[in-house]
Amino acid sequence: MNRKQMEAARSAMSAWLACPGELGKAPARIECAGTFELHGMRYYIFKYKKGLLGKWLWGVCGGYEGEGLEHCGHVFSEMEEYNPAGAEERAVEMVEWIRAYWMDQAGQAQEMEK
Repeated sequence: MNRKQMEAARSAMSAWLACPGELGKAPARIECAGTFELHGMRYYIFKYKKGLLGKWLWGVCGGYEGEGLEHCGHVFSEMEEYNPAGAEERAVEMVEWIRAYWMDQAGQAQEMEK
């Protein structure tokens, strides 16, 4: 695992969670729970806690090419409880949903330009 890339992903996930529409603050704890490859890019699964005594929740960050430190914008969490069983499969589904959403948005933007 590329340590610098994982740290960049952890930082991006924390920043996303700190947004007012999400947790509104950085998570109390955040740990990398795994990685996977999809569509030629690397993704990181993170488990995090809103507060020190809270349950572990999970999210995904990525779309990293090679050893790059910039993700392609696939950062998301539905703030569901983390369960290691099937975590990668759920993360892949989430990334596919994010990709479909942004592809649809791009298609709509192209239609409006015509």
